Amino acid sequence: MIKRLAQAWGIAALLLLPSYVDLTSSFGDEQVHIPFPLTRFALAELCDLAVVALVFATLTAILRRLKAWTTLRWFLLAFLPTFALVCNLAGLPYNIPFAVPITACALWCTLVVLLVVLAPSFASRLYRFSSAALTAIAIFSVVITVQLVRAAAWRPGPQAFATAIPLQAASRPRLVWIVFDELAYEPVFEARDASLDLRNFDRLRRQSALYTHVTPVGIYTDNVIPGLLLGRVVTGANYTLSRQYLVRTIDSPHWQPFDVSASLFGLAKQQEVTTSIVGWYIPYCPVFAGTATECYWGNEDTEAGDAPSFHDTFLANLWFPLRTVAEQLFAPRRAWTDIAQWKSISHGDSAKDLARHALDTLSTSQADLIYLHFPAPHPPAFWNRRTHSFAAAGSYLDSLDYCDQLLGQILNILESQPRWAATTVVVEGDHSWRTMMWRPLPGWTAEDERIWRSDPWDDRPALLIHSPGQQVPATVAAPTTLMFVHDFVARQIRAMGRKPR
Repeated sequence: MIKRLAQAWGIAALLLLPSYVDLTSSFGDEQVHIPFPLTRFALAELCDLAVVALVFATLTAILRRLKAWTTLRWFLLAFLPTFALVCNLAGLPYNIPFAVPITACALWCTLVVLLVVLAPSFASRLYRFSSAALTAIAIFSVVITVQLVRAAAWRPGPQAFATAIPLQAASRPRLVWIVFDELAYEPVFEARDASLDLRNFDRLRRQSALYTHVTPVGIYTDNVIPGLLLGRVVTGANYTLSRQYLVRTIDSPHWQPFDVSASLFGLAKQQEVTTSIVGWYIPYCPVFAGTATECYWGNEDTEAGDAPSFHDTFLANLWFPLRTVAEQLFAPRRAWTDIAQWKSISHGDSAKDLARHALDTLSTSQADLIYLHFPAPHPPAFWNRRTHSFAAAGSYLDSLDYCDQLLGQILNILESQPRWAATTVVVEGDHSWRTMMWRPLPGWTAEDERIWRSDPWDDRPALLIHSPGQQVPATVAAPTTLMFVHDFVARQIRAMGRKPR
C-alpha cells in the first residue's frame, strides 16, 4: 500500500512539474525573483500533489479489482508517459506541435500492443522496468516534497527601504538609468513595423546618441544585470534560500558572493552619490540594503511554471494547476491558451506595480542616480496598442507600444523638473528579443510570427544616451559592447561624487 501511494505521489509530481518547478531546490527561481513569502504558494502545490496522487491511487485501486486489470495495466503503461509529456510541453524550450505527442502516443501504444502480442516475455520485462521507474519517480517526489516544505518556510529580505534625501540644487548633476527588459534595437529603430508608432522613443532619439551596433554580454537578465553592475561578464547568478546572492563570472567559474562594494551602487556610496532603485526580477533591495539610499523591487510574475499568481486566492492557485492538467487530457489547446493568459495577467501586474513606483520615484526623489528596471517589452505581452490598455494577450509590438507610453510619462516628469538641464538619461535593453526562447511557449502570437526573423537572429539590445542639454541627435555606429554602460555610469558617478578624486 505504501509503495503504491508513493508511486501515485510520484506520478502527481511528474504531471504537475511545470506548476511547482520554480519553487523547488536551493537554487530555484522563485526565491531569486520574488519579494514575497512563498508559504501559501508552496502549500497550494503540496495540496495539488495530494489531490492528484489521491485520484490516481483511488483509480488504480479500483482498476486492480477488475478482471480486466491484466489488460488495463498495459493501457496505463502506454498512456502515462505520453500524458506526462503533454503536461510538460509548456516547460520545454522547443516548438513541439500538438500533433507530435498525439503521434508519439499512437506509436507508443502500437509498440506496447505488438510487444504484448508478439513478444510477451519482453513485454513482461518492460512492465517490471516501468514499475522500477515508478519507484524512482516516487523517490524524486520525496525530494520535491522536502523542497516545497523548505520553500514554504522561506522568507525574503526587504522589499523596500528609504533614507531621506535633502532637496538638491537645480544645477546638481543627475543620472537616470532606465532598463527596458528585452528591448531590441532592430524592431525599435532599424526595421520598425508600419503599424507601430513609437513617438516617445523618437522624441528621445532626437536629443540623444543612438548606438546602432551594441554587442550583448549575455541573453539572461539574471546574468546581464549583475554583470553591468559589477563591470564583469557574469555567467550565473542565484539568490539562495539562505538569502545569499551568488555569482559566477567568466574569469571565475566558482560561485562567490556578489561584491556589493565593487558594484556601481557601491561606488556611488563611496562617492557620496545618493541612489534610488526601482527594479524588477533581481533581488535589488536585499542585495543593496545598506548601500543604496532608496529601493523598491517587485515581481508578480508566474515565472517559468503555471503558478503562483500573487493577486489570486489560495484556492485559485490550488485550482489552476489541477484544471490545466485536466485540460491537457481533454482539451490541450485550451490549456495552452489558459496558461498564456495566466502568465500575461501576472506579468501585467508586475508592469503596473513597477511603473507606479517608478513614476512616484521620478516625481519625488532627490537622488543623484535613479535606476529603473522595467518588465517590458519582456514577454509575455499584456498590452493592446490599439486601445492603449492592459489586456491578457498581445505581441512584442504591443509591448513596445507600452514601453513607448511609459517612456513618454517618464520624459514628461523629467523635463518639467528644475534638474532636467543637468540630467543624463540612459535607456537600454539588457538583451535583445529572444525569439528562439519565446516562440515554442504559450503566448507567442500570429503577429509575433509575422515579424519574427529566424536567420540571422539579431542580438543587438537598444541603447540611447541623452547628455545634459543635448538638443540634436547623434549616432554611434562603431561596435560597442553593452558593458560600455557600466563604464559610462561609473564615470558619471565619479563626476557627481562629493569626495575628491
